[in-house]
Amino acid sequence: MRTNVSTLLREFPRVRRAALAGETVIIETREGNLVLTAEAAEKQPTYGSMRDRVQSSADDLDHPTLPDSKWDPEL
Repeated sequence: MRTNVSTLLREFPRVRRAALAGETVIIETREGNLVLTAEAAEKQPTYGSMRDRVQSSADDLDHPTLPDSKWDPEL
């Protein structure tokens, strides 16, 4: 996609969607062209999230407070 600064400012949501969809956006300026691309997001989460609240105890480092079935790896 090619655009200029005025169009970029006026239609930023459309230009942003194009960049996030993987399209390279070239912004033409008087000083030269600028290229706008989106960084690839990580596909997998770093940590899982808990479905229920963890009960804190003094030995929580030795024994898990929740079984594996209570962790949701998708979040």
